[in-house]
Amino acid sequence: MLTAGLLMSAPGIAQAVFTSRVVGEVAASTLSLAAPVGADVTASCTSTPRRLSVVVNNFGTVPRATSLELTVTDPTNVVVHTGGAAYTRNGAAKGTWKIQIKGLYTVNATNIWRGLPYERLVECL
Repeated sequence: MLTAGLLMSAPGIAQAVFTSRVVGEVAASTLSLAAPVGADVTASCTSTPRRLSVVVNNFGTVPRATSLELTVTDPTNVVVHTGGAAYTRNGAAKGTWKIQIKGLYTVNATNIWRGLPYERLVECL
């Protein structure tokens, strides 16, 4: 009888309450980058043969930007170039091509903030 009483109360002995509380701080911020001021791009599309030519004469300035980026987007809205200050496309597709310059703020390799664009459109006929 004593053994049965001990066995019946054993699960109650093994029960315990564990509590833990962790407090942390989260730092969050926002950054707004303006469109480049003073950007100057020469862009044209010849018809025979059809050739798109884009040259950045001046990227302009963007306060707080750590770098600037040129992108060229084709008439189907596919980015075909990101990077350097010039782009040429022989046999360019007909339609409206979009040229953009944006300021970038790089926090680390996986966290890059992009600003508002300077934008120029070029029509290839």
